[in-house]
Amino acid sequence: MRIVYISDSAIPSSSPNSVHVMKMCQALAELGHTVTLEAKNTTACLKDVRDIHAFYAVRNSFKVNIFPRIAFKGSGAFCNASLTWRLPWISADLIYTRSITAAFLLLLYGKAVVFEVHEPYEGKAPRIRNMFRYIINHSRLVKLVVISQALKEYYLSNFRRSEDLILVSHDGADPFPSAEPILKGGEFKIGYVGSLYSGKGMEILIPLAAACPEVKFHVVGGNKGQIDENKLKAKGINNLVFHGFKSQQELPSYIASFDAVIAPYTSTVIVSEKAGANNLALWMSPLKIFEYMSAGKPIVTSDLPVIREILTDGDTALLCNPSSLEAWERAVTALSKDTALRHKLSKNSLILFTEKYTWKKRAEQILEAIVKA
Repeated sequence: MRIVYISDSAIPSSSPNSVHVMKMCQALAELGHTVTLEAKNTTACLKDVRDIHAFYAVRNSFKVNIFPRIAFKGSGAFCNASLTWRLPWISADLIYTRSITAAFLLLLYGKAVVFEVHEPYEGKAPRIRNMFRYIINHSRLVKLVVISQALKEYYLSNFRRSEDLILVSHDGADPFPSAEPILKGGEFKIGYVGSLYSGKGMEILIPLAAACPEVKFHVVGGNKGQIDENKLKAKGINNLVFHGFKSQQELPSYIASFDAVIAPYTSTVIVSEKAGANNLALWMSPLKIFEYMSAGKPIVTSDLPVIREILTDGDTALLCNPSSLEAWERAVTALSKDTALRHKLSKNSLILFTEKYTWKKRAEQILEAIVKA
């Protein structure tokens, strides 16, 4: 089958959504399909990446077209506008997108499309809201793919569409590669991997590190401005180390170094400064959770409904009340002192990941639902 995936992501970049897109294209290609990714070139793209596939640690099994050839201020908006004349020429057995502009125009041109969404659109600008309403009510929308049951229930309660139209497909990860630990030292190490946006965890991690001086906390991710800001907040806390952004190639050596991993989401997660930005804590399916599971590391994370869709407290992870520092302290102390607990959590989460949450299994699930549509 010829599949065209139209992305809204800046590629190559440090954004999690670009990782998601590249991993899904690899998974679709692994299933024997001919895959072409259409991606954006914006000023957010990294300039020194020579091999895009290698940067994302994916095989060169699918084609990547990046438009426009040279990034400039406003090139992302220009890329969206260019879809009006580029899309009519796209021919494929399946067109899949996370771009609301692409989904809208494809349906306007009478092409069938699968649209994946990670949040509601009702809080966005009127133009975006109207585009989404057109999409979800269109007869040629094959599937609306969402990343959590909470998001499906939101759409079912707000739009009169068949339950079969909306497919829940949580995010995923690749099987963890062989990697040598890069961090040395005999202290107990807890690692955080991910961005440093509001609600992603630094609000909890900084006071937690101060409360647990016997544990070394490692933060992998974030840009220079975010790191400098958080270093200032963590001044005097010597057991908290910031390593900065690492590519998908580099991450395994860091994760392999950790004795446990942490994802301390607050009850409000905002990753955009734009008006109408959603609280993703209500809808998300965090990539880092699945990467942690694939690595076979004991996980401590937040007790949120969307996390409970994936993990079970005491069985596959330790889930903590986001607003209780004492709960996080107890969990970290338990992990640092109880080898049997760490082994149990690691084993159970790895089994669950292998059975349900690889990118390949996600691609299989989506394609099977599309065939039945």
